[in-house]
Amino acid sequence: MKYFSLILFFGLTLRADPIEVTIIYGNDTPDKVIMADYAEGTTALELLKQVSRVETSQKGKFTFVRSVDGVRSVVGKFGWFYLIDGQSVHTMAQNYVLKDAKTMTWVYKVEACY
Repeated sequence: MKYFSLILFFGLTLRADPIEVTIIYGNDTPDKVIMADYAEGTTALELLKQVSRVETSQKGKFTFVRSVDGVRSVVGKFGWFYLIDGQSVHTMAQNYVLKDAKTMTWVYKVEACY
């Protein structure tokens, strides 16, 4: 019975439903829209890194997205922001754990808080 329980436990996948990821580059580059799978406990930043080329920088305990697929932030002018299910979650992407989200959208735009 123990053997059967182990097989059953390890056979389960800890994955959430796929999420639609949209990246809006804010230039002539066409938007990227893909469906992505992610493991339970994945953060918004980890998923972004899973689907795109991402550069980040650290400032204290915070991680900032500086570039997505070669489109770079310009400090004080343009930056990368994200929405979950069309809403700002007011949490750094490194700390926001995805759970039951249907969409994640990253937007390159004039720096402003949502």
